[in-house]
Amino acid sequence: MSDEDIKENYKDLVRQYNILNQISKTVASTLDLNKILKIILTGVTFGDGFGFNRAFLFLIDRHQKNLIGRIAIGPASEEEAWKVWGEIQHTNYSLEEYLNSEKFLNEPSTSVLDEKIRQVIIHLDEKKVLWQCLEDGVPRNVNLINYYQDQNFNSNKNPENTFDSDLDLENGKSDVSCQPTPEKPYCYIYDKNLIEPELLEYIDYPKFCIIPLISRTIKVGILIVDNKYNKRDITDDDIKFLLMLGQFAASSIRNTIIYNDLKDSLAALEKLNMKLDYLREYNEKIIESIPVSILVIDKYFKVTLCNENCSKIMRAQKNQIIGRSIDTHSIFIDGADLVEEIKKVMDENKSEGFHKVNIKMDGRKTEEIYDVILTPFKFFKDTPEGVVLIIEDITATVKLKKELSEAKKLSELGKLSATIAHEIRNPLIAIGGYAIRLKRKYTQNQEIDPEAIDIIINEVSRLETIVNEILDYAADRKLEFTKVDLSSLMKECINLAEISAEQNDISIDFSCGCGILGDCELFVTGDYNKLKQAFLNIINNAVEASKKRSKVTVLIQTEDNYENIMIKVHNYGYLGSEEIKHNIFLPFYTTKDRGTGLGLTITKKIIEQHNGSIGVESSVENGTTFTIKLPLLKQEQN
Repeated sequence: MSDEDIKENYKDLVRQYNILNQISKTVASTLDLNKILKIILTGVTFGDGFGFNRAFLFLIDRHQKNLIGRIAIGPASEEEAWKVWGEIQHTNYSLEEYLNSEKFLNEPSTSVLDEKIRQVIIHLDEKKVLWQCLEDGVPRNVNLINYYQDQNFNSNKNPENTFDSDLDLENGKSDVSCQPTPEKPYCYIYDKNLIEPELLEYIDYPKFCIIPLISRTIKVGILIVDNKYNKRDITDDDIKFLLMLGQFAASSIRNTIIYNDLKDSLAALEKLNMKLDYLREYNEKIIESIPVSILVIDKYFKVTLCNENCSKIMRAQKNQIIGRSIDTHSIFIDGADLVEEIKKVMDENKSEGFHKVNIKMDGRKTEEIYDVILTPFKFFKDTPEGVVLIIEDITATVKLKKELSEAKKLSELGKLSATIAHEIRNPLIAIGGYAIRLKRKYTQNQEIDPEAIDIIINEVSRLETIVNEILDYAADRKLEFTKVDLSSLMKECINLAEISAEQNDISIDFSCGCGILGDCELFVTGDYNKLKQAFLNIINNAVEASKKRSKVTVLIQTEDNYENIMIKVHNYGYLGSEEIKHNIFLPFYTTKDRGTGLGLTITKKIIEQHNGSIGVESSVENGTTFTIKLPLLKQEQN
């Protein structure tokens, strides 16, 4: 090699290193991936740079399954190519000047070629050249001229001069794998079947070079260049410098992708933190807005949450409570140690409640009255992570209920007074009148009026009944609970009621679902005489409400698998209105001409004292039915 050739080679080497330096300096000035890709491909295609006609860049997807067309630079036609080259010669820009020029910065980001590549997705096939190129990191110099008949693809040189002697152009055989050398660090590809069809369709030119973009061991993408319009062959030196550029480009692209991913992750994390802060603040506001005191204690007995209401009860600031052990404070709920109750709730994994209690805090008992609930706090179904303590101040509610109860008692006392005055006045008037009449007759004629005496006696008896009912209602007598045979009790009540019913030609029919009275002994826990009073009152009322030659039906049946007994007393009379039905159990409410209105009230009280219930249904079509429900003690079959 002559001195001139050495000088020329040296100049080319310096020029190409200068190109790499100019590209690297411009790339270092930005973190915009699209701009970096544009700078790299501009350096590859610019006349003062590597000077290739066209350059294409594909990036591998995150799953490393496909190559995605990202950017392409180059003219779309031969006419456009010559126009671009003319403009470059006219402006006489260096690559560095062009990369920093207004034209480069303001040039449209897309072209016809660029728009097409963005639609190309190539699946990586291990039998094809792109996959192998990324696997071994070796460039491929592709020449498929034998597959094209169009002579316009041929360069001025003999195509055979661009191949090694070991290539079999005539047979068209090649392998996707190859063995590069230091002098020739690339492989030839001349078998069309080794190239992905999508790539061939897009490139539409038989001679091009594939450069793998690999950053260390990470696959980044593929750079492809060609000289479609000037038909210049791609030389060994071109490929060597493209390989150097590819290594730099791969690192730059990889670092930028990592930076952008990190930036996006940080932005997403910041948004997530903002959302978490919002949710935390939102939840805190909800907890603070709830009109109850809330305290959350973890399984190590440390307080993890406390709202303002609870801090007021504990007489401390929230920051003095949260994070500290609950046993720092001596807290007793209705005499029960809170710490022991927390242990119990976590051990048994079930809620515990206290109703209308005072809280003793550090030796001082509160005047307020509370409802307290301790419930397991769970992340998972079976394992409590702590306890949630909910304290509701019900002082005002208890006070209001007490005031309502007192007002109700005063109201009932007023009604009672009016009823007593009304009910007692009539008998007293009668007694007074007949006593005067009796006195006058005796004074005038020394005669005694038997009729007057009978009336006085009857009215006194009536007064006695009224007073007894009032006392029965007002008195809070202790019931004598024993084991009561309900079958015998019902027989006795029906027998007594039949005496009054027969006088009015009214029949009492009895029926049961399973022959209860005849075949079974049914037991309840209760006061025999009080239950007798209640049942007899209901049956007698049914008789009194029935017309002559009518019928009263008593139906007894069990329900809930012999857990309860239902006693239904039916007559064909109608109560008259929904108002009567609604008020019928109220004290002193009556539809009878004579009576205190306490009979059904006392009956309801007796039934409820036996953990039972009583109700009424009434209609014109079906008459009236009183239903009593009581819990059965046990059933013994004969």
